[in-house]
Amino acid sequence: MIPSPKNNRVPTTKLSNGVIVANFSSPHSFVFTDGSILNPCHEERSKWLMLHADEVETPGIKGTTDIELTFVMSSEVQEALESLQKVEEIDIVIVPLPVMKSMVAAGLDIGKCRSIRMADRITKTTHIDRWCKS
Repeated sequence: MIPSPKNNRVPTTKLSNGVIVANFSSPHSFVFTDGSILNPCHEERSKWLMLHADEVETPGIKGTTDIELTFVMSSEVQEALESLQKVEEIDIVIVPLPVMKSMVAAGLDIGKCRSIRMADRITKTTHIDRWCKS
């Protein structure tokens, strides 16, 4: 088991609709349609909670390589997810889509975990009331 990083703080923010969201592992901030901002996770936490990617390569177009990715969730990631979901003050835990898909594929209860749904690709704002479950 890899020990958790020293800077393991989980950023949270309360949206204008009263929903409290937590950033599970993103090194990027989120700007929501109501103007709320969810700060990024520390780089150490983001690296600690990355999924392992298994790659299968096949020949691609004009000498390129096509890669089929399969993400594997470590016990550290699963334990961190389960722990954060137990925090009563948090309503939604924002996870990357590959984490969400890995949870579903493993038959894990997604509980409070959701992935973002972009409201606007140009301004990169995120909905406050629309979330992805798979």
